[in-house]
Amino acid sequence: MNSIKAITQLEELKRDRLSFIQNDDSDEIYLNDIKAINLAIKALKKCPDIQDRTFNCRMCGKELKTWKSIQKGFGPICEKKYLNDVYKNQQVSVEAIIKERRGNNGK
Repeated sequence: MNSIKAITQLEELKRDRLSFIQNDDSDEIYLNDIKAINLAIKALKKCPDIQDRTFNCRMCGKELKTWKSIQKGFGPICEKKYLNDVYKNQQVSVEAIIKERRGNNGK
């Protein structure tokens, strides 16, 4: 479930809680539920990822299922692949460093 679906579900839950209000002492429980639901909705709407409406991995396109993955933009498998690629592309061999230093020192 992504944030948009969660907001929709929370709105439905809020309507459900409102239907239980009878203007008596038991209403306090339902009013507290409604306050909590409203806070959750506000928090989800402030989420920066909610605006682009995409909750898919930037590498493979699969739907991201955890908040941590949504924040990163890719899932754990693609993250490992991405980090390995970055690491391999940024590796410099010892031989290359020695050649560079010899070239700079005129040796």
